[in-house]
Amino acid sequence: MTAAYIHGSTDDREVARLDKQARWCAPWVLARFDAAPGMRVLDLATGVGSMATELLARWPGIVLSGVDLSATQLAKARRHHAALPLVRANGTTLPFPDDTFDRVHGSWFLEHVPADVAVQALREVRRTLKPGGYAHFTEVDNSTFRTEPRLPKVHAALDELNAGQQRAGGDPFIGPKLAGYLAAAGFGRIDARENPMTGDANDLVFFRGFIDEFAEIFEGLDEALGAPLTAAATELRGLIDLPGARIEYRSTIAQAHK
Repeated sequence: MTAAYIHGSTDDREVARLDKQARWCAPWVLARFDAAPGMRVLDLATGVGSMATELLARWPGIVLSGVDLSATQLAKARRHHAALPLVRANGTTLPFPDDTFDRVHGSWFLEHVPADVAVQALREVRRTLKPGGYAHFTEVDNSTFRTEPRLPKVHAALDELNAGQQRAGGDPFIGPKLAGYLAAAGFGRIDARENPMTGDANDLVFFRGFIDEFAEIFEGLDEALGAPLTAAATELRGLIDLPGARIEYRSTIAQAHK
């Protein structure tokens, strides 16, 4: 469901990265999400189906559908869920009647499209939600990324990633704008919260997982940016061995009720 997917082609390496990312992110991305058995749930911009896997695992009995614009990513999603209804469609013209879904989930989608497209997609989300249902969206704000000590190759690589995403029409700083986009789409009851994360020596498992998520993003940018940012990934992986080191990031998670 992207105008230009900055992370490159959907090869097996990228699918594995997305699956790992979903497993790592789900405990906090979905912390405020809920759905009862029998509820109809739409996974918007389902991609290769990684978050669909997490939704089904956490809420068995939901009636889940996935939609995405990319035929290539949907083909990979069918490897995950052969029986899952998957529809190829543009998020700005969803092929569902009004008041279809109890929940709509989307994560890391709106960062890839221009602002007007994001608002139109959210209007479609609101149209297809049942009265009393809600949309649950998670988005990035790459301006919040910090390391201590500052790692010059890592921050230069993130600047390069951000510039590439902006050239493709996306917005790597969309998180703080999410509530405004939801309001512009007609939602009245919006609960948008920053989700601050810190990795340091107090929890080495989380610290290493945090580092791996960004390092693997850098390593996978060979197609989008012309070469993998391996030097940045190597520098970042070394952070865990530095005294007093830490990594910080804040995403935005919003629920908007119809």
